[in-house]
Formats: sequence, structure tokens, C-alpha cells
Amino acid sequence: MIVINIDELKFEAYKNDLVKLYIDSFSAGKSFQYHSEEETAAYLQSIFDVGYGILALEENELAGAILLTPLSFDPLLPEEIAHDFDVTRSVYVAEMMVKKSKQGQGIGKKLLTFFLEEADRNQFDHAFIRVWKENKAALGLYKKLGFGPCTTIVQPKLLADKSGTFDFEKIYLHQKLS
Repeated sequence: MIVINIDELKFEAYKNDLVKLYIDSFSAGKSFQYHSEEETAAYLQSIFDVGYGILALEENELAGAILLTPLSFDPLLPEEIAHDFDVTRSVYVAEMMVKKSKQGQGIGKKLLTFFLEEADRNQFDHAFIRVWKENKAALGLYKKLGFGPCTTIVQPKLLADKSGTFDFEKIYLHQKLS
């Protein structure tokens, strides 16, 4: 497996694969949400407009990705985090995705470890990530790698079949970068 950093200029080369990975990651199973290709592409572009990505490639195929922005990018940022931390010196894991067929193989751990080792400590003092409280595997990984819970939010989501909405309780986790 190869792990690479990509910026806005390299995003175009991986855009279609990232859109597919995002939709596959968040539109099935218990997290059954609606995501159009157009909206997803625009959302991912907005991430790369202010941030960057770290991709895991296996045999030139996208196996996983972690997408990072300044914490100020998060439109749902709780007031207590904005009050207690300098958002301009905090990095936000906006998305963490691993291809379904590759889950359980340590790819998420490798991506997150690479990020934590390579994060620019001259620019960032803190790292944050937000995760659905029912995603026990992700919660376990984040805690194992030093993230601790700091607050929760409730986020409304549109069902994948567009028949209605449901509430997602999400946990914000934090790690001081030293």
C-alpha cells in the first residue's frame, strides 16, 4: 500500500474515485444517507479548496482517504469547541473513508497514523474528528490513536431513498498535537 498527500491541483486526478468512495461509504448500511454525485463532488471540491487529502492506494486503486481542513471549515462546529480552542490552529478530519472491501485491514489506522505523524505542528496545535456514535470500530480506532471525546451534536440526514430524514448523533474527538 502507498500513502500519498494530494492537494487541490492533484484532486482532479482522483475526483471520480473519491466521489465513489464517499457515496459508497456513507450511503449504505446503518448510515443509509442520500448523496448525489454532483453534491458530493462539490463538497469534496470545497474541502480541497481549503485543505488537502491523504490517500491509500493499493495497486493504483483508491483503498481509503482522509480529508483534512482547518477546523473553521466545519459548519456544525459546536460553540464550546470554538470557545475553548483556537480554530485557526486546529486541523479537522473532515472525512475518513475506507473502501468496504478493504475495511478491517488496517488502512484507516495507517492513514490516521500517517496524518498524525506528518501534521504541521508549526501550523496546528490540535486535531479534531467527528464520528457517528454508532460507528464503534471508528470510535475504537480514534481512541486507540489518542483522540478523546469532547462533545456531541445531533445532525439531521436525508435517507438514501429520500423518503425522510433521521438524526445522527455525532461525537467530536480531540487530540493535542505535540
